[in-house]
Amino acid sequence: MYLFVYGTLKNGFHNHQLLEDAEFICSATTKQKYPMVNIEEYFPYLIDEEGEGCHVEGEVYKIDEKILAILDILEGYPDLYNRHKITVKSLGIELQAITYFVNEKIDYQNLELLESFEQN
Repeated sequence: MYLFVYGTLKNGFHNHQLLEDAEFICSATTKQKYPMVNIEEYFPYLIDEEGEGCHVEGEVYKIDEKILAILDILEGYPDLYNRHKITVKSLGIELQAITYFVNEKIDYQNLELLESFEQN
């Protein structure tokens, strides 16, 4: 299965070591727009409001059930984050990948919406 990461699981970030046994596939962006905000300095929230926000930039990895179980613990799935498949694209190719969306209802209307999460 494929996983799309947009925050601290990306290469160079502090949770990336959890993907050390995963295969990097490509950098990609979401086909649909989603709001992504950085309320807390250390990690972004992707909000499940398709069609709002930006085409979010991230990375795609091929993972197995063992890695998914570890990531579910990190993300607090299903209490803090939910996950489902979205379409991502890279170099004109589209694929389905799992990603994590925050469960908390966030009023993002007056917040800066991000295309990419970068380290400070």
